This record gives sequence, structure tokens and C-alpha cells, in this order.
Amino acid sequence: MGAPTFELFRGDDCRCQPVPVRGVGWVLRWAAALTVLAASAAILLAFAYQLAAERALAGAAAAGLREASLPRATSGSVEAVVRRQLAGRFDVHRATTVELLQNGVPIRGIIRPQSGDRFSLVLSAPAVAAVPHWLPSLAWNTNVSVRMRIDRRFRP
Repeated sequence: MGAPTFELFRGDDCRCQPVPVRGVGWVLRWAAALTVLAASAAILLAFAYQLAAERALAGAAAAGLREASLPRATSGSVEAVVRRQLAGRFDVHRATTVELLQNGVPIRGIIRPQSGDRFSLVLSAPAVAAVPHWLPSLAWNTNVSVRMRIDRRFRP
């Protein structure tokens, strides 16, 4: 037997027409399905924001290395270029750490490139900073970060 039915009578017509009855179980199944869909959409949206942040970090790192190759460049000017590139990206521009390396050694102050030197720019930001505040945080791991590293050889 299926779901219970009601019998509807219309005038002289005595045919039975089944009318579906939706009970509590049906409502709970649909509520659970919609909850799962909403949680999945939030997770996918957060992932998309993190991918966009990674792409923004890549562009900012490339701009920072271009700045580092200019004469009279300093580590401060490189960091300023990186932060300008990341402006307007939620909290990424504030939370990003910038590390400039020359042949594996961190640089502070004036950059003095020599022919054949390898420059690396490492940018990292917490993944939470890449996601807007209105997006619900579904079990965020605060140790996860978005990281970008770009290496280039200096050729005058």
C-alpha cells in the first residue's frame, strides 16, 4: 500500500481521486536536503574566494618582483607595491606577510642585485582573510593559509 489517500466527491461523480498527503517525514527529508545543499554551496563559494585570493597573490608577487628589479628599489617599496596590488581584496591586503629573498637570504632595505642572483618573493595570508565576513565559516581551520612563491633570476 502507498500513502493514505482522501476521497473527493464532486457532485454525482463517485470516482475516487488520490490526493497525496505529505507528512512530517517528507518535510524533514526536504529540510535535510536543503541544508546539505546550502552547506555545500557555502563551502564551494569559500573555495572559489580562496582560489581568487591565490590568483591575486600571484599577480601581486609578480608586480613585487618587477619592482625589485628596478634601480633604487627597497624592500619597503616592494612591499608597498604588493599591498597596492592587493587593495580591495577583503582582509588579504592587511593579513598578507611579504618576504623578499635574494639567493635564499631575506632582504631588508636597499636591494643590490648582481648578475645571476635569484630573487624570490613569498606571500602568504590566512585563508579566512580571503573570504567575506557574511559567508558562514563552516569549521574553518585557522592554520590554513594561501601561499604564493615566485622565483626569478636577475639579468641586467
